[in-house]
Amino acid sequence: MDGSEAAALPVELEGIEDPAVLTKVRVVPPSARARRSRSASCLDERSWSVRPQGPSVERVGVASESVTFEEESRRAVFGCSNSPGPREENRRWCGGAYGQLYGGRLRDPRLDILCGTTDKPVGFVWVHPGPAARYVSVEQPGYVEVYEVASDLPVRVATVNGVEYERFRARFDLLEHDSHGELLREYELEAFVAG
Repeated sequence: MDGSEAAALPVELEGIEDPAVLTKVRVVPPSARARRSRSASCLDERSWSVRPQGPSVERVGVASESVTFEEESRRAVFGCSNSPGPREENRRWCGGAYGQLYGGRLRDPRLDILCGTTDKPVGFVWVHPGPAARYVSVEQPGYVEVYEVASDLPVRVATVNGVEYERFRARFDLLEHDSHGELLREYELEAFVAG
């Protein structure tokens, strides 16, 4: 999304035949949240009524970017999501999400659907990969987008596949791999916009 070239995957991922695109990830300690960083702009623009605890995780994909924080109480996660395309009032971020944690996990993946530059809307969810997972992959049209697990926060992933804007839902075809590229799990996640 930022126009930079994707880095090469350090391992071959079992079971993936389409070209794989590794997304960018950056874990940002609170002291390193520069004034114009993704993390700082998310906190400033959204006017959250909560405060973050610990590092934030910034992700940049092919047609998406996101920032995830853990709430100071450690009972929720929140963050911003973005895709290319129109937005209200020239905002930096298209959307935001907040999810309460129960025993450290979300009960709902907090689907957010944003408009893209094409006719295809972009859907975002948080996923909790298994403990051995190093990579979470999402099947896209003609390629697979790969997200590296970082920090102890859930992974915010995006898709343009299976997004039904008018029905407020999206389907994510997901794979989890370990650090050696071995396939650990393959599953479908169907998510609905919370109301």
